[in-house]
This record gives sequence, structure tokens and C-alpha cells, in this order.
Amino acid sequence: MTADRRGNPFGRLLAFLGPGLFLIGYNIGTGSVTTMASAGSRWGMSLTWTVLLSCVFTYIGLLAFSRYTLVTGDTILYAIRRRFPWGPAIGLFLLVAVILAEFAGITGLMAIIVDLILEWIRFATGLYNGAIKLAVTLVLSGMLFGVLWRGSYAFLETLLSLLVALMGFSFLATAVVLVPSWRAILAGLVPQVPREPDAALLVAGMAGTTFSSAILYCRSITLKHKGWSIADRRRTHVDTLVSVTAMFVLSIAVMICAAGTLFVAGRPIEAAVDMVKTLEPLAGRFAITLFVAGIIGAGVSSLIPTILIGPWLIADYTNRPIDPKSTSSRILVVVAIVIAVGAPYFPPSIAKPVFLMILTMALLAVILPFSTIAITVLLNQKEYMKEHRSGPAMNAACFSAIGFSLVMSYYAIRGLWEYVQNMLPA
Repeated sequence: MTADRRGNPFGRLLAFLGPGLFLIGYNIGTGSVTTMASAGSRWGMSLTWTVLLSCVFTYIGLLAFSRYTLVTGDTILYAIRRRFPWGPAIGLFLLVAVILAEFAGITGLMAIIVDLILEWIRFATGLYNGAIKLAVTLVLSGMLFGVLWRGSYAFLETLLSLLVALMGFSFLATAVVLVPSWRAILAGLVPQVPREPDAALLVAGMAGTTFSSAILYCRSITLKHKGWSIADRRRTHVDTLVSVTAMFVLSIAVMICAAGTLFVAGRPIEAAVDMVKTLEPLAGRFAITLFVAGIIGAGVSSLIPTILIGPWLIADYTNRPIDPKSTSSRILVVVAIVIAVGAPYFPPSIAKPVFLMILTMALLAVILPFSTIAITVLLNQKEYMKEHRSGPAMNAACFSAIGFSLVMSYYAIRGLWEYVQNMLPA
């Protein structure tokens, strides 16, 4: 650790919680905001249980993935490739599936962020036209390109910490202003799935935006890059607990914002931008400005790890260090930026932003069982884990995570099937 980090409290915090900042930044994005806001506006706080269980199993999954990397020094896709029957094929399937889901996510993320910024500009100034939309798209894409083309890991940590702080303050402050009854929040801890169209898909999307394969592999990669080992096991637990707690609190804050206004008024929404349009007469300008600031912070903080996940997973699979200047990394960054520039202009009939986000999260939920089963097997390989091999408690936790991932995968497949059926002509 450098002298600057020892003498600077902010630097010490980044050194201690750096990997967790990436988790929060990736996890709480416009996908989370969209799914949580839609659920809150349609069903109040009745799906609180989904967020709670997703966070509990995210904690288990992050600890499991962390433990393997801390003990062996290997990232997970590399371990699957080397230590599983048909490992190269399984690892490649997971690599391609996650990258494709993330590219779809970039499309939805960028379109939603641009729509939100434009809506806020119209809200604040009354101005809206194609030139403003193009300028917002190009400026945002250019900033992302500049950050990701040459940005170091340490710089990205600092940037994400600022965005997470903006997001956290905005959502929590808005939730305090708009909070519904606490009895409604507690009642939402009782598991139930509304019997309405797209409810299963939305439940799977809520789980997928929290407990996803991408965030688990990202955890393993960042720990190896930071050089953490089994000696850092205690601070890994603290870092994980802080990250997951922040995920839960911020997700619930977004649900509260929607449940405390739109649900009470009987005005369900399907998109975060719709929430901005309908919330103003109910909550006032101050709450709207706070909420939009939070969504923009969430969107940008999520876009950065989402674009990085492709190069990082390739580094994971090939057992190479993270190198933002490598050819593969720069090719994927360019592809992602091209998608980001075009995303706001995709016809809604081809790529509806909100559906793309929920679809992305549902697809991640579909492949999640592969990841939870794989880490359970890896943690029980005595040859590599030695005395740190999983005991009864860890195995019980991992098997429960497998069970939860299978249930959410079922809801995702069911929801996707129902959506396809609804789209087919009668």
C-alpha cells in the first residue's frame, strides 16, 4: 500500500472497500432502478422478500467465490476451464452467455440514461429536440470511452466511489421524503408472486439484477487483481457485508420511492423515465431532482463495470492479468461504445430499453445455476482447497444458493415464455 493511501482516510477506505465499490456500482444501475421502481409502483412493497433473499444469497455467493480465489489465487472461469470435465466448453459457454447478456444490458442502460437526462432537461428548462439528444449521447459516450480506454483500476475505484456516494445520498434522501408505512414494508417480507402478466419475469429480473453470475465473476477477478489472499479473509467478509447491505438498502429505497407515491396514487409505471414524468406532481421538484441525480449516478456507475465485464471475463478465462490496453480489451470497449452511441436511436419495436434491461437480468438468472453449482464443486476439491475445503455450514449455504438460483431460473424461463406467448398473434 502506498504512503498516500496510508495517510489519506479516503485512500484507506478505497484500499479496504475497493472490490466492494465495484459490486455496488455494477449492481445498482438503471436495471435495478427500473425493476424496483416498476415493482414498487405496481405492487407496493409486496416484493420486498425478493430483494432480501437475493441479497442473502448474493452474500453467500460472493463469500464462496471470494474464498476460492483467496485460497488458490485462481479466478473462477479459469478454474472451471482447468478443473472440470468438459471445462473449456462449460467455461466458454458461461463467458459468451454473460458477455451477450451484458451487451444487451448496455443497450438498455444507455437508452434509459439518455432518456432520463433529456426528461430532466425538459423538466428544468422546457427544452427538448434532436440536437440536444445527440449532444447528450455523444458527450456521455465520449466520457465513457475516455475513462475506459486509458483508465487505471485505481482511477476507476475513485470514480465509482464518487458515483456510488451520489447515488446513495440521492436515493436515501428521496426515500425519507416519500416513505410509505413501515408496516407495508414488513408485510412485503412474506413471499408471494402476484398473479398478473409479466410478474414472474419481473421477479426473476429483480433477483437477476442482484444475484447474478456477472457480479460473482467480477468479485473473483477484482480480488485477484488487488492481490488479496487468505490472510485478507476477515476484511473480505467485512467488504462483502458492507456491499450487500448497501445493495439491499438502495434497492429498497427505490421501491419506497415508487410505492410511497405511484402505488398509492394507482399509477403503475414500466420505466424509470415514466416515474420521473409522473412523480413530479406527487412529490415535488426537490424529490424529482434528487431521484434523477441518483438514477444518473446509478446508470453511469453501472455502465462502467458492465462494459468492463467482457475484457475482465476474457482475462479470467485465459488466466491473464487485467490490462485495459490489451487488444481484446480495447476491441470490446470500442464495440460497447458503438452500441452505447446507437442505443438511444434503436426503434422501441426492435429494442425496448426497459424490456432489454429486464430481459438481461432474467437471462443472467437463467445461467446462474451453472455458476452456483460450479463454485460448490470447486470448493469441495481437496486437492486445491486443502484444509480450506468447504465444511458442512458452507456446503449447506451453497446448496441453498443453488436451490434459490434454480427457483429464480424457473421464474425467468416461465416469464420469458409468457412474454413470447403474449407477443405471438392470437
